[in-house]
Amino acid sequence: MNAATQPKISIITVVYNDVSHIVATMDSVLCQDYPYIEYILVDGYSSDGTTQRIESTITSLATITHKGVKADSLYLEAQLDSNPNVSFKFLSERDSGIYDAMNKGIDLATGEWCNFMNCGDMFFSKESVSKFFAAYQEYLANGGKKAAVIYGDTQIIYDAEHTKIIHAAPNERKNAHKYHHHFIHQSAFIDSATMKHYKYNTYFKIAGDTDFFTKVYNAGLPFWYSEVVVSAFNVEGVSGLLSWRMFWEDLQIGTRYHKFFPIYHTLRYVFWIIPRVVVRNAIPRRFRNQARVLLGKRKQ
Repeated sequence: MNAATQPKISIITVVYNDVSHIVATMDSVLCQDYPYIEYILVDGYSSDGTTQRIESTITSLATITHKGVKADSLYLEAQLDSNPNVSFKFLSERDSGIYDAMNKGIDLATGEWCNFMNCGDMFFSKESVSKFFAAYQEYLANGGKKAAVIYGDTQIIYDAEHTKIIHAAPNERKNAHKYHHHFIHQSAFIDSATMKHYKYNTYFKIAGDTDFFTKVYNAGLPFWYSEVVVSAFNVEGVSGLLSWRMFWEDLQIGTRYHKFFPIYHTLRYVFWIIPRVVVRNAIPRRFRNQARVLLGKRKQ
């Protein structure tokens, strides 16, 4: 990919009280071989040492160019010593939830594209960003239309021994993202102007990303899909219980776009989602992840 065509990417990590995972996520971002990255970290004023761990990691790798400290907040900017094209912005202050924190990251972003790689998430490989944007630039060079949302595939990690690749839905599929986005949020890059215009609705506690992507899709903005594996999403330790809040938020979102969506959504839960979860949870724990790899879905 020609250096002149390489856009700056704003990668945003949101974290709160997760000192045990933040460094691994930061390492995943900073080991990318893509040269133009603005790395934005938004911490919810953690009390477990996360704030201090982030600051110490940045100061060990970069030169601080700005720092402001108040009684209830910290903000700094820095430039990576080994690559002046990689910069940091770090904000630590209280927020009203994950989507409020993500909106703060959006406000700080100056890159052409935004990606959310929140604490505990990682890129699939050190070439993830460069391979993905090489594919996108090739698409544009062949006459493709600039998209507002571009996305790829995802590795799902069940445990250290059980993983699989989940393929996102091709954008050509009819109503691909009309009611729900059929890709993993961490494997998407969003045009920054689009991101700043729509942002995340902080009413939602779980489905703010679904709300955002369906709004963009139903507004007619173009999406583009690549088979490049972008992120690795770890579901180890994630509860297998059904979420009433998730059901309700998804129902509210889908109903905007079709009056009969509540019927479809309820039937899907009753006859597909609930039985699937019941069967999965009935499998002995030592075999459960193996079964999910062999029998679980491979497409969004």
